[in-house]
Amino acid sequence: MNFVQPLFLVGLLAAALPLLIHLFNRRKAVRRPFPALRLLQASHQRSARSIKVRQRVLLALRMAAVAALALALAKPFFLSSSGMTAEERMPTAVALVIEDGLAMQHEGWMKRAREQASELVDDLRPWDQVVLVRSSGPDEERLTEDHGQVSEQLDELRASDNPGDLGHALSRASTLLSGSQLPNRRLVVIGSLTEGAFAQDPAELDIVHPLQLFSVRDEGDEPTPNLAITGVRYEQEGSGEQGAWNITATIANFGPDDATDVQAQLRVGDSVVGGQQLSVPAGQETRVAFMHRLSEPALTAARVELIDADELAADNTWHFFIRPREHVRALLINGSPSNIPYDDELFFLTRALRPGLTSESAIAPTTGAPERLERDDLNTFDVVVLANVARLNATQAERLRTYVEEGGGLFIAMGNQVDVEAYNHQLGELLPRPLRGLKRLAERDDPDAPIKITRLGQTRRQHPIFRVFNLPGGSAMQSVQVYSYMLLDPAPAGQQTTLALAYQDNAPALLERQVGQGRVLLWTTTLDREWTDLPVRTAYLPLMRRSLTHLARRASSLHDTERWVGAPFSVEVGDLVRERAIAVGPGGARQVAEPIDGDITLLAERPGTYLLYADEASEAGLIEGLSFAANLDRRASRLTPVPDAVTAAWQTDAEGRPHSASAPEARRRVNLWSWLLFFVTMALLAESVLGARRSVLIDVGRRILRGRSGHTSQT
Repeated sequence: MNFVQPLFLVGLLAAALPLLIHLFNRRKAVRRPFPALRLLQASHQRSARSIKVRQRVLLALRMAAVAALALALAKPFFLSSSGMTAEERMPTAVALVIEDGLAMQHEGWMKRAREQASELVDDLRPWDQVVLVRSSGPDEERLTEDHGQVSEQLDELRASDNPGDLGHALSRASTLLSGSQLPNRRLVVIGSLTEGAFAQDPAELDIVHPLQLFSVRDEGDEPTPNLAITGVRYEQEGSGEQGAWNITATIANFGPDDATDVQAQLRVGDSVVGGQQLSVPAGQETRVAFMHRLSEPALTAARVELIDADELAADNTWHFFIRPREHVRALLINGSPSNIPYDDELFFLTRALRPGLTSESAIAPTTGAPERLERDDLNTFDVVVLANVARLNATQAERLRTYVEEGGGLFIAMGNQVDVEAYNHQLGELLPRPLRGLKRLAERDDPDAPIKITRLGQTRRQHPIFRVFNLPGGSAMQSVQVYSYMLLDPAPAGQQTTLALAYQDNAPALLERQVGQGRVLLWTTTLDREWTDLPVRTAYLPLMRRSLTHLARRASSLHDTERWVGAPFSVEVGDLVRERAIAVGPGGARQVAEPIDGDITLLAERPGTYLLYADEASEAGLIEGLSFAANLDRRASRLTPVPDAVTAAWQTDAEGRPHSASAPEARRRVNLWSWLLFFVTMALLAESVLGARRSVLIDVGRRILRGRSGHTSQT
């Protein structure tokens, strides 16, 4: 027991006053023999015992009344975890915060939250105010005494497709309570209370109102088992005509136990085209790869799914668009142009890439001088070819390096114009190996050339260029004659290069190097007939096509922007849309937006693929490049509960002191002095009754009975 005013406990000493008065007023009886009174002795003894009992009861009541009055002035109280204090009997404003984000789609959680909230609303008194605040918004709540309206809102409540922000909801609820005029204010939070339900660090929350937490989880402090697809990446193999795609999905295990025998499948359109079984260790990620070949190079909707993986099915699907590229765009830089076609450096290459005027080759070449490296936007090309280019200036070399690092492909071919020192200085960050100098084996018209020259050696079959090198001429590469080639120095320490093809004297013929996100191929001889007769061999065409296709910037998801359900985003449409843009999503749902300064703002309400049209929803108005897929934000997939230490800190200040001693989760103060004052009143009443003479009590009783009899007679 505790006391608000413990100084008044000194008044307990006054409880001894009735006893002292009683002792001081006692008179010792004088014994005198009187024979006439012996007959009354027995009756006197009985009366004396009765009087003694009454006097002792009166003494006890007077002492208890004085002691109780002193205790009441000291205001005693005790702490209890149950019951209701006097303050809590006053009108109360209750902010009911319900987590309704993506995590609450876990089987059974939303139902438990609604049931718990309904019980709390039913227990409110008519004069209490209540407001329902959802973690996924909107921010339009108001306190109300209409409890039926809140009950209807609870009946309609469903888990959202976005993760929501429980921290923001708590801040909104706290603001609403601060504006209430009622004497008591209380926050009630119902949900999964997991880390993924907060957009910011939950440890940064500071809540000054009494807080009560209800968790719908069953696992206690352990993370709830959950698998989720956290991303899908895809890359085109070759051109759109080939239509082969590498699709890689990342599956994360957010639970405490390993997941085995997980079924993953790839669905293109409405058809399942691939499936795999995998295991995902606890707390780790696993990647699963699919290979798919499109029947035609067209924008295609696809998705990767996990089948019956866990009780939160919403994050087990990832939607995406496959965006084929029909042509590889190649910029061919001519280092030795000529008016005589056969002497032009690019004569044979351009005809290999586009054999005739009516050719539908997968590679679309554009030729030009080195100045185009400064003038043109290199990102509009998938691969750049330097054919016997003497040297580049600093600007050209820097733009080329940036282009390759961002995913572009570069093919460098040697020739008699190449400045070895300039190449090593300007393109050293791109070259697979530094250039050393020309090795001239023989002249073309040398009669002893057949014994001086070298030839192409065996291809590296596992390299992508030669992996399926079975076109006409592929088997005759070893007959190719090479008169001269560029010697190379060893690669610097730590630099990784791949030898794709060598000469019969073991000197490198074709080397590859990965630079950033792009690739570089170095061809140590020429693309024309100056140093080799390869251009007139049947192997030339497939070799050049496969080399440029291998280098080309892949049609992939690398630059795709992720769109999240429930989060507005801007799309730059430029001049593609004049009046309005129409986004057609899952189930045919349409969304119309007007461009402002070349931008539109959209909001995906459901996960899936969305086709974007300009001005009219027809095939003619389809903008394939701006069509997009929207997925659920995987922040909510981490079902790890917020630690108890964090939620406890919400109710304390920087020094660890509680903001409110009456918080429901803390022990409540129950006051006792009102009951003590009531006891004093009743004790004084009892003392008055017992202290009166019996004749007086009998007379009062008769008067009361007589009054009742008279009232009955009149009636």
